[in-house]
Amino acid sequence: MTSAESPSFDLITEPWLPVRMRDGRTREVGLHDAFALAHDIAGFDVEFPTQEPALLRLLLAICYRALEGPENRDEWEGLWASPTLPVERFSRYFARWRERFDLFHPAAPFFGSPHLEPAGKDGIRPASWLVAHAPADNSIPVFTPITRAMALVLRPSEAARWLVERHAWGTTADRTGAKDNPQVKNGRDTPRIGHLGWIGFVAPLGRTLKETLLLNLVPWCTTTLVTSGPDDLPAWERPPTGPTREMRPPDGTCDLFTWQGRRIRLYPEDRDGELVVARVLICAGDDVLQEAIRNADPHTGWRLRKQPGGTIQYMPIKVHVGQQVWRGLASLLALEPDSTRAGVLSWLATIEEHVPTLSLLVTSAKYGDQAATLDDFLGDRLDAAVSLLRRDDPEAAALALGAASLAVEAGRALWNVANAPFLTYDQQHGRYEVPDGAQGQARAGRDAIAEELYSELDAPFRKLLVDLGTPQYRLEARVGWAEVVTRTALRIARRSLERLSASEAFFGAMAEGWFLGNLSRARADFAPFSTNVEGT
Repeated sequence: MTSAESPSFDLITEPWLPVRMRDGRTREVGLHDAFALAHDIAGFDVEFPTQEPALLRLLLAICYRALEGPENRDEWEGLWASPTLPVERFSRYFARWRERFDLFHPAAPFFGSPHLEPAGKDGIRPASWLVAHAPADNSIPVFTPITRAMALVLRPSEAARWLVERHAWGTTADRTGAKDNPQVKNGRDTPRIGHLGWIGFVAPLGRTLKETLLLNLVPWCTTTLVTSGPDDLPAWERPPTGPTREMRPPDGTCDLFTWQGRRIRLYPEDRDGELVVARVLICAGDDVLQEAIRNADPHTGWRLRKQPGGTIQYMPIKVHVGQQVWRGLASLLALEPDSTRAGVLSWLATIEEHVPTLSLLVTSAKYGDQAATLDDFLGDRLDAAVSLLRRDDPEAAALALGAASLAVEAGRALWNVANAPFLTYDQQHGRYEVPDGAQGQARAGRDAIAEELYSELDAPFRKLLVDLGTPQYRLEARVGWAEVVTRTALRIARRSLERLSASEAFFGAMAEGWFLGNLSRARADFAPFSTNVEGT
């Protein structure tokens, strides 16, 4: 509630989290109702995909603190078996920390810096600057119709969502210097990108918000994750942030889930009796010591990289932005050499009897020049059998990876067809090839025809990942998937070859032969006992 003298917005009771109920209705709920109704909430209904991981991790930090655990699997199974979350424990926790969940508290605003001031004259901006990835100046919007030049005002609920999002995903464009911050030079600072933008995020989603929270609530003693201890405090259990900032390791998972990656001050005001946020100040915040987070973040896997001189560096595993998430399945499941699976995936492999099939939320960000913009974003859900994650049952994972590999090899075989309109005969070397002057066009054609294949294979591959949970199905899966890939690739090749002109027909026949040969070899490697590939 608000008054002209002391604006207030209690995130515990005021509706601000956008959710979709199990009956399909959408609504906003406060933090308390998010937990009280978690069994009736299907999931988040966010306005931009970067919000979901940030909001999920916020709720998880509250769970760890309010539940003081779970400490072990028995405690976790008790929570899972209960029809609802233990609401009374959340009520007691919120009663203790109520003031710290006020978005506009004068001394300790939620996720904010109460006395933040800009080092220069132009640091306070319109509220549109808080909206993720709103282009500056006259740039054309890509992800949102909002630009920073708009005189936008935000409802407190909207401002709260973008506030949480900005700490997790901020770009290096947040360069406004904070007054009294010794790192500021000429009114500017140099932040890193937000932690969620640096890692490759993967998290299981259940049928309800209750299930989603518990699937991500890895018990303390079952992994090496540092989720317990008196020093692992979320942001609201720490002193409010000031203008100074630091680089440090996280004290644990709760600290990391609520990391204050920016210093932000909201400026609420009353407009015709309605409380709105019209202006905002965004400055650089704390930097995560990236070398120290492997045991604190359950939502990313790691790849070992050996540096010159013998030093070892661990880099987060990220699915490539711009492709179907299943094409990066080997990386996602950390089945490649020198890689470590995300902690939450290792945990899921141990509870298959409770959740044999799950949906994985996968995100990956591609930042632009000097990481000042978010140029591309992958946000996908991948349903899969949990048996894919079991170390003692490698058959399902091997079959899934082989199926993905066959799709990729079929896409490469189609490159021959895409090259057909550009082929010439090189007299000097005695071979057919694409001349240098046509390489750009041919490359675009190859990318397009392969993407056409992957798009058509997307739905059947996703079904395959779920069906692999049935051992009997695996006996027929190789031949069945080989047939699907073959039929699809042949159909796409036929369409492409039929578009060739009469003068290109000879080169088309040559390309068709290469295509069929490459496809046959890839199919034989994946399903040796299947029938041969027939021509178009």
